Amino acid sequence: MVTRFLAVLVLLLPLLSLLVARRAALDLPRRIDAGGHLVRMRVAGEGSPVVLFEIGLGGPLEEWAAVQPDIARFTRTVAYDRLGSDRLTGALTGAQIARELHAALANARVSPPYVLVGQSFAGIYNRIFAAAYPDEVAGIVLLDPAQERFMEWMEVHHPEHGLSSIRRDRWPEAAGIEATLDELKSMRPLPDVPVIVVTGARRGRDRLRDALLPVWTDMHSEWVSKLPHGRHVLAEKSGHAIQIDEPDLVVGLIQEIVGQARKEEH
Repeated sequence: MVTRFLAVLVLLLPLLSLLVARRAALDLPRRIDAGGHLVRMRVAGEGSPVVLFEIGLGGPLEEWAAVQPDIARFTRTVAYDRLGSDRLTGALTGAQIARELHAALANARVSPPYVLVGQSFAGIYNRIFAAAYPDEVAGIVLLDPAQERFMEWMEVHHPEHGLSSIRRDRWPEAAGIEATLDELKSMRPLPDVPVIVVTGARRGRDRLRDALLPVWTDMHSEWVSKLPHGRHVLAEKSGHAIQIDEPDLVVGLIQEIVGQARKEEH
């Protein structure tokens, strides 16, 4: 009996290994043409609208690992890397990022509408994308997003921690910050869609952040209050990386926007 069991096990192990390897391969990010260079992109789930994740400066798509699988249970999702290993020089601006992402989505056959989800400086990239392709955006969720007014305030009150303190060499996103902010000033209005701004409101981990948090929070609140369908949420248990600190909150807010978008479709 034991011998027969071992024989069956020996026969099954290669098959099981093959299935595991195939599943792992399917889960690997794809390489997608973004208009002249390749970007890593992970597409998961089915349904509409597509939830499109954009991480902050220099971040990889894996930073969405705590939320993308849960959201992929109820709709299609896309996470990607803006930078390839060959992009270490020059400047990358928000408008260029929007064009390249749009091209990559077309080449990956990921069709709109999109719910844009951006963290940190990616909130500015989201806004530029939404203004450039307003008919393709169904909603926006911004997680502790960068605000141009806050950056201006920092240059006056804390220049040692402002834009001038950020290194630019071999970092195209950082080299393109000023040009991106100029693009933001001249862009068209955002589409008339639901927008949720989430502020990481946790205290006690970073003395500088604690000191700046009242200004950061007020500027978030002021900006989103001017939008016809804007909403401000405080993430009390989160720092800057809300998608990591409070993934359930992020999933719930995205699900809310997806639900609203589906009602609009019908």
